[in-house]
Amino acid sequence: MVKQFVISSGHGDKVAGAIGILNEHEEAKKVVNRVYDILTKGYNGVGFKYHETTATTQNQNLSNIVSFHNRKTRDLDVSIHFNSATPTATGTECLYYDALTLSTKMSAAMASALGIVDRGAKKRKELYFLRNTNKPAILLEVCFVTSEKDAAAYRNNFEDLCQAIAKAIAEHLGYAKNQVEGVSNPKDSIYYNKKFDRLVLLTDAGVYADVEFEKEINRYKKDTKIDIEAIVYTKNGTPRFLVKEKDKCAFITANREYVKAYSVDK
Repeated sequence: MVKQFVISSGHGDKVAGAIGILNEHEEAKKVVNRVYDILTKGYNGVGFKYHETTATTQNQNLSNIVSFHNRKTRDLDVSIHFNSATPTATGTECLYYDALTLSTKMSAAMASALGIVDRGAKKRKELYFLRNTNKPAILLEVCFVTSEKDAAAYRNNFEDLCQAIAKAIAEHLGYAKNQVEGVSNPKDSIYYNKKFDRLVLLTDAGVYADVEFEKEINRYKKDTKIDIEAIVYTKNGTPRFLVKEKDKCAFITANREYVKAYSVDK
């Protein structure tokens, strides 16, 4: 029988987490959604994801999250968070109750994917999530929302980060990678890899001044249509769509989860 997991975002829609250069809860939801997608589509993983939406107090928020985890049949609980401290604080951490080996691997995997400091695994038995879930649990601190360096690393390496988190979970639970017929590069199944005429946003998305997504210059709402000029690639081979933004070149994601690209009949 395939082992199962539950992955959830820290905090809730009405109970804010840390807010700085990044918004902890909003970014945690993105990481949860992408990691879940990789584990259940890129691997033969089985599990559940959860975002807390109703609580108005921290105590109720934590109770709702833990209750969701404990109601599921699973072998591992994962909570996604982002850290907050001074503007100079940087790095990844993975907090644990008794899962030291996995936490050590996870923190190192995130740090490697983002290119920032590995602050390592830290035992935190007093944390509500770790103390009250009744299966082995880890709490990921992806990076610091207060750090320009960490925020840029996160934005530029989001896909690599999610792949690294998913891989660490998959190895721990014994998942195997699914083979995608006709695709030699796993990224080809996630991203568009050829030029189209136009795209429509499936969710709100930013437009950037550079292909590495270091400077966001505009943000468009879901269902916005944008003409595509070309397809280009980052230094590590991630496809982006080149678009026009006020008569200047700009870049937007080519990830199929966020945009739908299509050709226009001429």
